[in-house]
Amino acid sequence: MALPPEERATGERDSALIKLVAKAHIAREAVASAGEKSIADLAAEQGLSKDYFGVLLRISYLAPDIVAAILDGRQPAQLNRQRLARTTNLPIDWQQQREMLGFG
Repeated sequence: MALPPEERATGERDSALIKLVAKAHIAREAVASAGEKSIADLAAEQGLSKDYFGVLLRISYLAPDIVAAILDGRQPAQLNRQRLARTTNLPIDWQQQREMLGFG
């Protein structure tokens, strides 16, 4: 089955997309070790808005194979930092994530 050009993997590592995923995991670690701190406090400590910190937390729950594909530069061509950060309805279910983000 051939994929349309806009859905083919880029084969190139997207440094902005990789940085976004890395920041998401840093945010998740901050929450895991937060103790009594609020999300607003954690966001402020990292110099981020509460809303953007929430975006990062959502991204931190991407399926491991999606993260690996991004790190390897195998993400679909249409998936970039802006699209991922603006995906407000990212499902928790990994298969649904794959479908929504163009991984199959």
